[in-house]
Amino acid sequence: MLLLPFMMNVRRLLFIASLLLAGLCAAHAADHRHGPTGTYTDWNWLALPVNDDGKEGFLSFEHTRVIELEPEVAVGYFWSHQVTLKKGETAYLGLQTLGRRPDGSEGKVAIFSIWNALGARGPGLAKKFGGEGEVRQTMMPYDWQVGRRYRLRLFKSGSSRKGTEWSAEVIDEATDEVSHIGTITVSKKWAYLDNGSVMWPKRYKGKEIQDCSDVEHSKVWFETPTANGDRVKPENHRHYTTEPANFPNSRVRDKGNGVRQEMGVPR
Repeated sequence: MLLLPFMMNVRRLLFIASLLLAGLCAAHAADHRHGPTGTYTDWNWLALPVNDDGKEGFLSFEHTRVIELEPEVAVGYFWSHQVTLKKGETAYLGLQTLGRRPDGSEGKVAIFSIWNALGARGPGLAKKFGGEGEVRQTMMPYDWQVGRRYRLRLFKSGSSRKGTEWSAEVIDEATDEVSHIGTITVSKKWAYLDNGSVMWPKRYKGKEIQDCSDVEHSKVWFETPTANGDRVKPENHRHYTTEPANFPNSRVRDKGNGVRQEMGVPR
């Protein structure tokens, strides 16, 4: 009998919490008409190697990812690993739900892009992309599957009189099949991969967000990245979200040898 008042208080607290959560969704809906709160994980390597040519930086980054939950409806999600070239610009590579394919259709793709690069080539689309500054982008159809492990790798693949070449590939770990996403040429004045990177998902296409329930649930697991062919691990990492940070249905947390990031977490 002594437990009854306690249980009633627990139920009351849960009910109040649900009202507060609904209030947060409503209060912040206006701030999220173009997307939910973003989740991010920064990775940091404390020291940069100096290569034989005198340039600083790593020659590759690699990691495995698993898209654990894909939205049930057709909506644009992109799961990215973003890096920076020292003395240069930003690059990213990742997997996407609705990308523009060479035949004009939309579907699952793998993407590799670098800002203010000199040229790009690849088996799919290779183009300038001007939506977020001038970007050289390569994009290929890639029928990734939920729950499957994919190894993504960005690496220095060559050099020429024109510049330094960087290539990206995705490996299906179930079959060991390697797919070349593309190669992008950058200025020879740039050094190599800097000592930080960031992983994030982005909901870039879908119905207008008015409430938490409008955000389709997605879940991705990123393995801890490594540099120079798995030989160098990051020294530390941190998670954060975009403002307002307490928008209740996006979250990021450590999970095994990596991190899990979710959007549209059901209430």
